[in-house]
Amino acid sequence: MKKIFLLLLSVILVFLILYKKQTSASYKVLKIVSPIEIFIDTNNNFIFDEQTPVKIKDIDYIDEAGNDYKYPFLKDLSEDEIFFISYKTKHFSEKILNNQFIQLKNNEIYIKNKKYSDILLDSHLVFDKTKESQDNFIKKVKSYNLDDYVIYNIRSKRYHKLNCEKAKSIKNYKIIKRSELNNSATPCPYCHLNNDSTPKDTKCIKKPNPIYKADKIQVFFIDLNTVYKPMSTCKTDACKTLKNEINNAKDTINFAVYGINNQPEIFNALVNAKKRGVKIRWVCDFDYKNNNYYPDTIKLQQYLTDFKSDKEYDIHSPHAIMHNKFFIFDNQKVWTGSSNITGTDLTGFNANYSVLIDSKETAQAYTKEFNQMYEGKFHTDKISNPINPIKLDESTKILPLFSPNDNIIYNSIIPIINKAEKYIYIPIFFLTHKGIAEALINAHKRGVEIKIINDATNSHSKHSIHKQLRKEGIKVKTENYAGKMHAKSIFVDDKISIIGSMNYTKSANNKNDENIVIIYNQEITKYLKQTFLYLWNKIPNKYETFDPRAESFESTGSCYDGIDNNFDGKIDSQDEGCFIR
Repeated sequence: MKKIFLLLLSVILVFLILYKKQTSASYKVLKIVSPIEIFIDTNNNFIFDEQTPVKIKDIDYIDEAGNDYKYPFLKDLSEDEIFFISYKTKHFSEKILNNQFIQLKNNEIYIKNKKYSDILLDSHLVFDKTKESQDNFIKKVKSYNLDDYVIYNIRSKRYHKLNCEKAKSIKNYKIIKRSELNNSATPCPYCHLNNDSTPKDTKCIKKPNPIYKADKIQVFFIDLNTVYKPMSTCKTDACKTLKNEINNAKDTINFAVYGINNQPEIFNALVNAKKRGVKIRWVCDFDYKNNNYYPDTIKLQQYLTDFKSDKEYDIHSPHAIMHNKFFIFDNQKVWTGSSNITGTDLTGFNANYSVLIDSKETAQAYTKEFNQMYEGKFHTDKISNPINPIKLDESTKILPLFSPNDNIIYNSIIPIINKAEKYIYIPIFFLTHKGIAEALINAHKRGVEIKIINDATNSHSKHSIHKQLRKEGIKVKTENYAGKMHAKSIFVDDKISIIGSMNYTKSANNKNDENIVIIYNQEITKYLKQTFLYLWNKIPNKYETFDPRAESFESTGSCYDGIDNNFDGKIDSQDEGCFIR
């Protein structure tokens, strides 16, 4: 009996030693940045120190952006499939990592002695470099019937279709099967009932058409955070139209751009246009160190050699920039607006407005401006070429203007604000001009409705005037997305729209090469008003008084997009705003 007792005691002691050894080598998961990037409490102090995350090598996953700029085999997935599988993958990893003993061996995560990376691959929710793994991943995505699933708002108990844009910005949501909905759940009035008379206070706002077409002018709206990472594909109407105009050009293309990057379809279209005999000239910005912000700009110079930069000639204005974004095709059409030729601006990551104008007179005005720069006159060296409003048809006039030669803010923008009677809506990247602030305050005092959507980067600039405007009672919302409110526009009284490259700053007016188009057309302005109100309603009301940081969990997707959103040199998990969720 004594021997049996001693034997039993020995077994218990061995078990306790092994258990202690196991638990001593176990760690708590502090934060799951992504399914393949995890912060672990290796110090066993239950505190989020500045630790390096454990990254799972040789495995990748699909996030909201689809990564299709990196993995061509994903290109056939729909936006709904991308959104759905990214959610499934995220919650699968959270489910298997939370409340488990996590072991580390050679920087690999183990759960109950099984390698975490093997668990992920067995799920087919992630993939590696092999074709078999990628095929299994696609089969997994296609195996789901997305009509069986809805986005469920935990707080409001309202459910939405997977393609409801507003639902994707809800903080407290989950994706569940329709069969799991209980009796208290109510459908979103727009996306489930298709009710055109949706109540004005509904949380689910219909997304406007991304393009407005008239006989001689087309207007393009790019909604921010349609994708959640910069992409290289040319899927927006603005990008497709620009590419088509390049491909259809017969004789000449003159263009002035701040830079070009991560847009291979536009890049290749320009190179191919030259190969087929189109004469191409272009100008671009370079800083005082002779660098361009966008890497592909240097590469394009090797193919399109008829090129001039502002720093070649204007050495006395080192901080002024050539900030235009316009193309002139065959001396007949002009494409211009706020969009840089980049994977952030033309893809649905940033918000932007652009126009295509079919008018020889408009093309001539832009060509005069272009020729000044191509001949070496940039910034304050240029002279003004006064032009009257151009009549496109019976209902549309436009007025192209150029900075700094036309003194746009004082001669045109402030007078328009001063004459406003009903409303002024402004989606803007940088708003710092004191003269505009004064004009807006005066307009507010005489009863004009004013709404401004400000970019989060600008909201944390000491030069921003938005706090001053709020004190005067003017409504200003700061966007809370990874993408930028990169628009530089004003919409007034269902009569006048302003679209262009210039931010509303002193430098943009007095130093930089910029352009705007003032559009006099009721239907276009009504359309643009609806795009603004759609953007306004996407942003929670709390951001009328509180400014989210550009790179933080306050700004949707900004901690996972691979971009330095607030220009501080830190990306995603490196940035303080993304440390604690």
